[in-house]
Amino acid sequence: MKLYVMRHGETEYNLLDRVCGISDVPLTEKGIKQAEAAATQIDNIDPDLIFVSPLIRAQQTAEAALGGRSFVTEPRLTEENFGVCEGVSRFDETFIHAKRNIAVRQPGGESFVRLCHRVYSLIEDTYKKYPDKKVLWVCHGTFGRAVRTYFVDMTNDEIFEYAMGNCEICEYEM
Repeated sequence: MKLYVMRHGETEYNLLDRVCGISDVPLTEKGIKQAEAAATQIDNIDPDLIFVSPLIRAQQTAEAALGGRSFVTEPRLTEENFGVCEGVSRFDETFIHAKRNIAVRQPGGESFVRLCHRVYSLIEDTYKKYPDKKVLWVCHGTFGRAVRTYFVDMTNDEIFEYAMGNCEICEYEM
C-alpha cells in the first residue's frame, strides 16, 4: 500500500498561530487556493481511495483539491483533541509543555501518544483492507506528525519540531 497524507489548507487559526485541534474552523481564501493548487499533485498520484477527516477544513480542502473525485469521510482522521488548549496561542506554555511531553494530556483532550494509538490502528486497518492500493488521507498537521512516527523513528525533539505545511502531501509505503 502507498499512503499519501495531505494536510488541509490554511485556516484563520493558522494565521493567528492558534491551536486548531478539533475546533471546526473553515479555510481562508488562501487555503482554498492552496487546495486547488494541490490538484495537479493529486492527479499525478491518482489515488485508488480517498478518506477525509470530518472537520470542515479537511472537507473543504478535499472538495477544492480532488476535482470531483469521490471520497469517504473517516472519523478517525480527526485532528488531536487539545482539550483546554483548543484556540489558545501556539506559544502558550501549557500547550508547549504537552507538545514536548507526548504522553501529557490536556484536560478534556488526548495526548499525542493516544493520538498515535488511533493513527497506528487506522494505518494497519487500511493496509489490511487495501494492501495493493494507493490511499490518500486528507487530514491535519498533528495527525500527519503521528503518521510520520509510524514510518520514521523520531526522538521526542524531532516529533516536537516536525511540521507539515498547508496542503503538503507526504508519501509512505507499507
